[in-house]
Amino acid sequence: DEQIVYFSAGAERILRWTDAVGRSFTDVFRPAEQTSLLLADYISPAQRRMNVLTQNEQPVMLAVTGVHFSPAEGEPLQVALILRDITDEASEQHLHSYFLANISHEFRTPLAGLNASIELLLDEAGYLSAAEMDELLNSIYLSASGLQALVDNLLESVKIEAGHFVVHPRPLAINGVIAGAVRLMQPLLDRRKQALSVTEPLQLPLVHADPTRLTQVFINLLSNASKYSPMNSTIDLALEQQNATLWIAVTDRGPGIAPADRAAVFRRFVRLGISTREQEGIGLGLSVVKAIVEQHHGQVGVEDRPGGGSVFWFTLPLVEVP
Repeated sequence: DEQIVYFSAGAERILRWTDAVGRSFTDVFRPAEQTSLLLADYISPAQRRMNVLTQNEQPVMLAVTGVHFSPAEGEPLQVALILRDITDEASEQHLHSYFLANISHEFRTPLAGLNASIELLLDEAGYLSAAEMDELLNSIYLSASGLQALVDNLLESVKIEAGHFVVHPRPLAINGVIAGAVRLMQPLLDRRKQALSVTEPLQLPLVHADPTRLTQVFINLLSNASKYSPMNSTIDLALEQQNATLWIAVTDRGPGIAPADRAAVFRRFVRLGISTREQEGIGLGLSVVKAIVEQHHGQVGVEDRPGGGSVFWFTLPLVEVP
């Protein structure tokens, strides 16, 4: 009669039920989606997936196999279900599927821009005005920069996942790194008619950092701020010494991030609030930022900007003064 007569400690841990014995199958195995679950569908040695809610209403994905017990004479027929929690595994599969579905688009868009601009240059170079030539070269630069950033983030993400990600910090004047990152990002800011405001102390101490990795942090944060801020807006870059660390923040005028989503935004493949093609991406930039900062023994986070927008901040250790 589909009544539960035994529920192991493992089943209790997965589904959060401590009083499942005596309840019916449908009471405990409640679907997380708009569908119905039939016990008969899971009585098979072939593994099937079951998306259910725990007792505290959290969705969990189960891999389920089932078998009939041969009852003793006069005993009722019983079924054993073997459950395995594959929520994390299913989530990872979903992320990889999402990645594969989007990566081709992310490469095609800048490559198409490059091909079109270069083809026009080859065919019409002798007839283009200086302004038209500048516009084409700027388009080529933006497409190439976008590809470079995408490839860099992909390579870093692979190294992070494989456990081979390292940084090579040294005493460093951060002004040069910022100037280099801004120079690379300036065409994107110009295209969106955005201004960059920099606030820093008159005397900036040396930081202990890897200049190549730190440049990547600034490029990812400034690119992210540009994408999510409206055109004709200002992006703020602020630096402040706090005891033995340097605090750096990039502030945008975008839609902001809900408190519940702030931890997730630094995970791989996560994109929040995507509403336009301008804001498309594969969600690797902020995860790379987090990995680089933490390898420098710093911290990273995001907060609300008063009046709207987000403040992405990170810290770096200062060089110890003897």
